[in-house]
Amino acid sequence: MVIQRLGMCIELVRFAIEFVMFVAEAVGIVLHQNSAPQLTYTGFGTPNIPYVAFLP
Repeated sequence: MVIQRLGMCIELVRFAIEFVMFVAEAVGIVLHQNSAPQLTYTGFGTPNIPYVAFLP
């Protein structure tokens, strides 16, 4: 009985590790795909001097 529970626990840990690896890989792919266009867009057309305004 104890050996069966230990085996089930090991299988659950394996599934959890696989799930975490899958999610981490998916997040890495999404970040890699989204990072390239944003880097070229964010630096283009931004002012060098901060906006200063006087309130009435």
